[in-house]
Amino acid sequence: MDWSKAKTYFIITFLLLDLLLGTQYYNAQREAAEYVQSFTAQLTELKDVLSERKMTLQTEVPRETPTMHFVQASHPKALVTDIARDTLSGAKLVEDDKSKGTMKFKTNYGEFGVTGNGFFTMRYLPSRHVEGDLNSPKLGSAVLAKIDKTIWHQDLYREDIVNHDRTVIRYLQSYQKYPVFSALLEVHLQNSEIVGYNQKALEVGVEQEGGQRVLSAISALRAVAESLDPGSLMNVKEPVAIHDIKLGYYSPNYDDADVWYLWPMWRIVTDQKVYYVNAFTGQVEKGTP
Repeated sequence: MDWSKAKTYFIITFLLLDLLLGTQYYNAQREAAEYVQSFTAQLTELKDVLSERKMTLQTEVPRETPTMHFVQASHPKALVTDIARDTLSGAKLVEDDKSKGTMKFKTNYGEFGVTGNGFFTMRYLPSRHVEGDLNSPKLGSAVLAKIDKTIWHQDLYREDIVNHDRTVIRYLQSYQKYPVFSALLEVHLQNSEIVGYNQKALEVGVEQEGGQRVLSAISALRAVAESLDPGSLMNVKEPVAIHDIKLGYYSPNYDDADVWYLWPMWRIVTDQKVYYVNAFTGQVEKGTP
């Protein structure tokens, strides 16, 4: 074998490989730069639209546009009696009104119940004291730790940014890394005491085949801004602040359905309303206070 020629071939091969990798790196950097430039230009245009509609951004705008699917949802499949006994020690059924779809249990922690529209409720007896400052940013974690092992699938819940005051701490169930906006846990406080909670518990899973890339947060914000009636803004003096923009899943709560689907949704939180924008179609749901 002619090693000098072989050496030359190896050198040429490595040079070509370096050239290929270098070209790929350059193209990737160029595409990234173009994306940033495009995003910046879109954001500048969006701010002009928001200004016209008397709105202002006070948060970062997410850049992610992942591929997502419809996700199947249902009420918890296990029997309520089993959920109560597995979640709360000493659970004993004391009321079962099948005509209203309500149930009530006495437990070692207080009264646990199920409402006709599918909420779990808890009234702690006695109430549970929360140490520390109620205005602390860590209050949500402290409250959840204090009622550990008294909530169905507690590990799925994360504190929500939409907490209007310190009398109700809100948490959202999560699916993978995304919040489920319609699966809400609200823990009620009086002074420094946890008195109970309301929980909309959902079984979430089984993605529908054929996912698609979601609309950008910029598109969702523009849809909200353009959905506002310019005539209704004539007397608005201060711009409406946008505090949070988050991608997750949402659907109305179906009391009687066995199975339904959650849509990928952008949730846009302002200091006046909360808007949901369908991340596939761009349709704006009616804003809620």
